[in-house]
Amino acid sequence: MEMLALIKERKSIRHFSAEAPSLRLIRECLEAASWAPNPTSQQPWKFIVLTSTALKTVCQVIEENFATAAAAMAERPAPVLSEDMARVFKERKEQNFGEMFSFLKEKDVDLQAIGKGNFVFHNAPMGIIFATYPCRDQNFLKSTVAAMQTFMLAAAARGLGTCWMNAVSICQDSIKKALNLASDLILVDGIAVGYPIQNSPLNQLPRHRLPVEEVTEFR
Repeated sequence: MEMLALIKERKSIRHFSAEAPSLRLIRECLEAASWAPNPTSQQPWKFIVLTSTALKTVCQVIEENFATAAAAMAERPAPVLSEDMARVFKERKEQNFGEMFSFLKEKDVDLQAIGKGNFVFHNAPMGIIFATYPCRDQNFLKSTVAAMQTFMLAAAARGLGTCWMNAVSICQDSIKKALNLASDLILVDGIAVGYPIQNSPLNQLPRHRLPVEEVTEFR
């Protein structure tokens, strides 16, 4: 598939079949991820593949700890953002969520079940945690995010579906404890991965992108 078409066709998958991808396929996607750009080429990432028991453990930890962890995060000082841009982002989010919920209600989908999916990797048969280490200039974090995107594109090219799981970073202290991970490891986020159920309404949500002219400046 032509690269630009692949980039545009990749989407978040929230309904997976029970069939787990082969470890060979996952390794191929992780190898692609390891070729992501990273300043100074220190390759500061760690990939944690979750299957069976480990995946169930992480899902249980998220379900049990998300509310408390999210509340603690909400207590942190908010980053500085102009009123104009705060309004722009709020409007975009409301429009997106409004379209999504309208679509799902029309398809008679259980909205509560969707919400729970955010805590259980959408019941995918596998999950990947992308992690890194502390770095003063945040280059390690940025590099690992690039690896996540590269992984998702490689997975899409192989017929796999993925979904970004931001509950992992929110609950990372509890997850690290449950998996006995190093204390200095930073869990950037998780990705659910598996074979998509193509005709599921959860995988047919409306998707939009702004005209690139609206978010571009030439100086």
